[in-house]
Amino acid sequence: MNYHNRVLQEFYMMTYVRKGSAKLRVQDQVYVIHPGTVILIPPHLEHDQYKDSDEETEFLWWHFTYKIQHVVDVLPFLQIPYIYPLKSHLKFEAVFDEFMLSKTRNGYIPNIILQKAKSLELLYLLLDNAFENVDAVDTKQQSHSFFSLLLKIVSQPEASFSLPELAKELHMNSTYVSNHFKEMFGKSPILLHREIKIAKAKSLLEMQRMNITEISNSLGFNDIQTFTRLFKKYTGISPSQYKGLFNKNF
Repeated sequence: MNYHNRVLQEFYMMTYVRKGSAKLRVQDQVYVIHPGTVILIPPHLEHDQYKDSDEETEFLWWHFTYKIQHVVDVLPFLQIPYIYPLKSHLKFEAVFDEFMLSKTRNGYIPNIILQKAKSLELLYLLLDNAFENVDAVDTKQQSHSFFSLLLKIVSQPEASFSLPELAKELHMNSTYVSNHFKEMFGKSPILLHREIKIAKAKSLLEMQRMNITEISNSLGFNDIQTFTRLFKKYTGISPSQYKGLFNKNF
């Protein structure tokens, strides 16, 4: 293994050392990776990962993404260390092997469900161990109010939110809430909520179980014209055109 100045544009990179050793460089810091240690590199972070000895080393690799409602990626804001030991490393290795085995049997519906379950279990084990290695001071610095606001927004695509209402709940200035939320999650709260509405609308249109008026109403739009206009703004086509792409009768 000899990666230098490596940058992943879209995926997280997880590397776990089952046996042997390797090294990781992030900025000016070089870490020695021992068995039972995990590396978790977020997108856009330049790093080196390499070996400088002939010792045999066994790695487990996993490239993955995780987005809430397929819209916002919150993992970069959780202050996860780049490298940390896994206390439950035997459990992690067992789940990883089960996950990889499940990927050899594609197309079988129960196995697809198993793949999803094992991938989430892997993520749980990674995060559960990571949070135990985050300093208490860092944890206190996280903006819990803004994460609560994020969860409120993503869990209620049908709601109608206004920035003044959201700011009032946090007892903060509207401009500050919008700017700080955008700094944390890459989008203002209102823009993010609109994108979540559209993502939910696309999912409902693909399932073909509801007509467009029902979908518009379920997502809290006052009229179908407003829904159609916003949907077309984000997708380039109307809801009826999008639904037609998934019509099995065509």
